Amino acid sequence: MALLLLIAAATAPGLAAGSSSSVINATCAELSSTQPLDFCLGVLSADQAAAEATDVRAVAAAAVNITAQKANSTLRAIAYLTHDLSGCRGYYSKMTRSLADGLADFRAGRFRDASDEIVVNATNVPLDCSISLFEGNAAKDPIDQENNDNQSLVQLAADIVDLFVKKRLGGDQRVTRVRGN
Repeated sequence: MALLLLIAAATAPGLAAGSSSSVINATCAELSSTQPLDFCLGVLSADQAAAEATDVRAVAAAAVNITAQKANSTLRAIAYLTHDLSGCRGYYSKMTRSLADGLADFRAGRFRDASDEIVVNATNVPLDCSISLFEGNAAKDPIDQENNDNQSLVQLAADIVDLFVKKRLGGDQRVTRVRGN
């Protein structure tokens, strides 16, 4: 019944500007078993070439062009993300070296040095990565959850090392730092 109403509406003369053409409506109706009707209508109606199409061939060409434009846009986003993620790779490389150095200091009994290494060189690195990705050309953070998890973990580790240093050495031995959260 809904299909009949859609076809009737599609073939009615005097379609309002911005509405789907009868060719788009008929094409999408024929594809309703393989494509969601709203998706088909929405994508094609938003494209000027598809909206002006007078036959299925022109709608098909418009659909291929829409897809090519989206693929190119995605390729640009991947290029931007690759660039932005390489910056994060540098941040995390520094962080892992600092954590390894801090752990070596801790195991060697150089607790204050361990605290300094972790606090100064490891905390807030995940935030730096998140900010870099957010402010980058892609304006996306595909590793948001990982950055949040790492920020929480590095902050936990730094706080526990500071607590140990305070208890071990007595008094307030906490390193003064700016916290990300």
